[in-house]
Amino acid sequence: MVFGDRVAAANSGAPAAWIRSACRGAEFTVGALVPNAYPSVLRVQAPPGSDRFWSSYRELFATIASVGERHTSSPDRAWFAIWEGHGFDSSTRHIAHPGPLDDEARLQLEQERARLRAKDDRRNSSIRAELTTVPRFTMPYRTYHLVTGPVSAVTHLRNPAEPDAWQRPELFWPDDRRWFVATDVDFWSLYVGGEHEFISDLVGAVATPSEVVTLDLALEPED
Repeated sequence: MVFGDRVAAANSGAPAAWIRSACRGAEFTVGALVPNAYPSVLRVQAPPGSDRFWSSYRELFATIASVGERHTSSPDRAWFAIWEGHGFDSSTRHIAHPGPLDDEARLQLEQERARLRAKDDRRNSSIRAELTTVPRFTMPYRTYHLVTGPVSAVTHLRNPAEPDAWQRPELFWPDDRRWFVATDVDFWSLYVGGEHEFISDLVGAVATPSEVVTLDLALEPED
């Protein structure tokens, strides 16, 4: 499917309906992002920026999923929410040229640009059609696509516009809701809600700094 072979579109947005009423915190706080019933919430920082950022970031998700599998009765059924605003169906490619062109070279460049525009339009139309088959659900400030698969599928999600590229989910949780992982387009840290034992195991497993936070903590934008 459009987000990868390890997941399927949810039948509806109903499996995510509980989240909105459970996130009762003030605007732009942890409690507005993570359901408020969890005994503990851990902020896990993203890896430092480097040439390996995306692979390291993906490994961080893999670590959380691995620990999470041991703290759920439903490791084979989880839910992944992906923000609809990434522009998967509107990507375009551009051609640069080194400098002044003669008439023949300019014509060839315009023909190639037209060919690529037509190809982009076909690809975007196909992605748009596939995305319409994926249910959405709405939070106060975001609307998400909802897909399902095993917890381990979190590192196998794909960017519809770049099928070889990993796509992080903004939210994911197992079907039994024993824990919940959230991030956002405005930052890279992960906010993880769960039981104390799960959080303790997670602190010992992740390779980046982490700290237990309160629901009233303001979410920190990160470049």
